Amino acid sequence: MKFKLSTILATALTAGLFIAGCATVDTNLPIPDSARLDFETTQQETKAFARYLKMRRRLDKVSAPILAANAELCEKTRNDFGIITHTKKSYPKHLRDAAARRLGAGETHAVLFVRDGSPAQRAGVKRGDILLSEKSKPISARDKTLTDTQSVNIRRAGKDLNIALNSVSSCDYAVVLKMSGAVNAYANGKSIIVTTAMMDFAKADEELALVVGHELAHNTMGHVRKAVWNTVISGFATRTTRPFESEADYVGLYYMARAGYKMNGVEDFWRRLGVEHPNSIVRAKTHPVTPERLLAIRMTAKEIDAKRAKGQKLLPNYKPGKAPKNAQ
Repeated sequence: MKFKLSTILATALTAGLFIAGCATVDTNLPIPDSARLDFETTQQETKAFARYLKMRRRLDKVSAPILAANAELCEKTRNDFGIITHTKKSYPKHLRDAAARRLGAGETHAVLFVRDGSPAQRAGVKRGDILLSEKSKPISARDKTLTDTQSVNIRRAGKDLNIALNSVSSCDYAVVLKMSGAVNAYANGKSIIVTTAMMDFAKADEELALVVGHELAHNTMGHVRKAVWNTVISGFATRTTRPFESEADYVGLYYMARAGYKMNGVEDFWRRLGVEHPNSIVRAKTHPVTPERLLAIRMTAKEIDAKRAKGQKLLPNYKPGKAPKNAQ
């Protein structure tokens, strides 16, 4: 391949001008020494990791009763022992080294924590225990081989043990914490994802339960599949989701009520969200406007209270032929 000398010279001249012409600062900036920088890095990392773990525990504590109380309304269920396992890859990339240093997280699944009041806690399962398959291979707490078991094999300090363990039937949707500054939560048909910003915004556990119930409803009511279908049959001209959002608000409130969460004033979540994001007060795009959502949830709460007063089972008012098989 041949190159013209003029082209080479022009390129070199341009590069030289670029390097020589780069702007720089006009002051002598302070440069921290490496020891102080390492110390401050450790301090911030410690606080960030502790915040993440606190949020993860809270999300599990709030979501577990909702998934269990509504198992009869979920198509897919699993045995929940109250065990949460982790590996290094369970964490966001920028927290993985911290997880390895502070909790010993590695490639092997190990118990991160045991839910308070759970069968696992009563049976004495501890942080650091390793769940084992029938072939003595480490597995996660969500492994499918644990579906029909009444005991678990664990490895603790190098010794293999078998622990008798009851379980609770639960909706088979993983609830995932995502590091993000966006106040958001969403469902994908298989999981429920809640951002760290949403965790901060949902001050009371009842508000977080409202969010989790809403996303669970998206999954149980098949909204992801329906939304995709509507988009396809419209020739990708429209994406109708507002009715599904309204239904998730309605069904989700039943889900949280069935789990024993108080509904009094929980609709104020939407008022605060409207104040935080004023465009949601008047603009209905993919979601209903926040005033409509607040009032609809208030009406749903009255509907639920009326059913309680009459001793009726707390089930949404399904259209004929649309109720789950166990919704009787």
